[in-house]
Amino acid sequence: MTTMELKSLKMDLVEELLSLNDKEMLNRVKNYLKRLKKMEAEKEEKEITKEEVLAGIDAGLKEVKLSMEGKLEVKTAREFINEL
Repeated sequence: MTTMELKSLKMDLVEELLSLNDKEMLNRVKNYLKRLKKMEAEKEEKEITKEEVLAGIDAGLKEVKLSMEGKLEVKTAREFINEL
């Protein structure tokens, strides 16, 4: 969506809001917008960026390299489960 399209959409929304004269309806719209913004913020927090994925892969590969060089203690899956 272009900047102009976004501005036009916002103006349409403002006009709709200005046409409302019912306080209860305005409060419902306001609360609904707050919920939508909160849901969007939570959604963005859950998304993992490409950089975070690559950093995780890099860290895992470094651990594998250290374990192969004998510099990192490695446990079998059975040892791990028994420890739990």
